[in-house]
Amino acid sequence: MAAPPFHRWVDHTAEVQLQVRADSLAGLLAEAGRALGALLLRGRAAEPSGEARTIEVDSVDREALLVDWLNEIIFLAEVERWIAVEFNGLEASEIHLKASARGVAVDEPPALVKAATFHGLAVEERAGGLQAEVIFDV
Repeated sequence: MAAPPFHRWVDHTAEVQLQVRADSLAGLLAEAGRALGALLLRGRAAEPSGEARTIEVDSVDREALLVDWLNEIIFLAEVERWIAVEFNGLEASEIHLKASARGVAVDEPPALVKAATFHGLAVEERAGGLQAEVIFDV
């Protein structure tokens, strides 16, 4: 039986670590995106509104795909003041991701998250799926 999706934050000085688990790569990327959305919204509950947007990311491997995906979400939050919080129809291979995302427009800048990094990055097979750890500069 697959373990339910899960995420947990671990604080570090000037950085924060996300630990995330899901039964598939697509599930892992979606859960990481939801966790980042919650962080950018400073934990405030938000109902997505408006039309869904398509987000596509290409990368060199699944670890880099995770980092690039999260950095795309950060970019959209900072530049467009739109925070993705819901992901549907997410398709993922080891090097490509395509998702339909819904989010919330924000008037104020999102929580300061500079970037997802490769420092301490891990995406590993676990019983029931995948587990990842990624550190964000804050």
